[in-house]
Amino acid sequence: MTVFAETELFDACRVLFSNEVQVSRDFLFYIQPSGVKTAYRKKARETHPDLLIDAPPEEYERQNELFRDVNQAYKLLDLFANSPSKRLWPTADSRTGFGAGCQPSTGSGQHSQENYTDGEGQDQQSSILLPRRYLETGLFLYYRGVISYDEMIEALVWQRRQRPIIGNIAENWGWLKSGDIQAINRFHGRRGRFGARAVQMGYLTTFQVQVLLRHQRHAQKRFGQYFVEQGRLTRSEIDAYIREQLLHNSKFNNSRR
Repeated sequence: MTVFAETELFDACRVLFSNEVQVSRDFLFYIQPSGVKTAYRKKARETHPDLLIDAPPEEYERQNELFRDVNQAYKLLDLFANSPSKRLWPTADSRTGFGAGCQPSTGSGQHSQENYTDGEGQDQQSSILLPRRYLETGLFLYYRGVISYDEMIEALVWQRRQRPIIGNIAENWGWLKSGDIQAINRFHGRRGRFGARAVQMGYLTTFQVQVLLRHQRHAQKRFGQYFVEQGRLTRSEIDAYIREQLLHNSKFNNSRR
């Protein structure tokens, strides 16, 4: 498994996303291959040496260096976003009892080539294209042009922090005791999340963890609620976009992962 240095990943994010994002562990946790590719294409257009083909040699060389930095940043982040080790990447909440595999889905992002379709219900003069696959709410709003990639990450982090901690759920259900939770949080025998450690230590079964994670997801606030509470969108606007999302996804339900 490839080992990634956090500082190098942060630097690569700053090169590729510039000031569009607030670089953090949470951002790395949620970053998707499709988002990396989109940022790279935009940055590559901005820094391509051909833009300064007639410029003085020193300016052209600086542009070349910028372009090389962008390509190196893309290669690193693309490798990271597609790496199995990304699933175990620590976040600000990594020691608060969130279960293994509880990362909110933002789309598979596994395809190197995306097919796109016209967005439903949009102004005919616009040229918004949506990937021809099932899209979770965050990615749908992002590709629809409603929110930025950074806003999508912020909303996912907010949504995740609204979830009840699975250790607390298990304690309320009588599956764990307070001392059990402390022991699981202190356990370093396996680099993984709370649920994986609890299973390895014998406190919970895999089935129990799955039940806890399912309950945790159902108990969290809806993704769109973040933008309502921030005053970014109204409830009626969110509902309208959700209807568009459902119409789009109805074409790809059989391909949902």
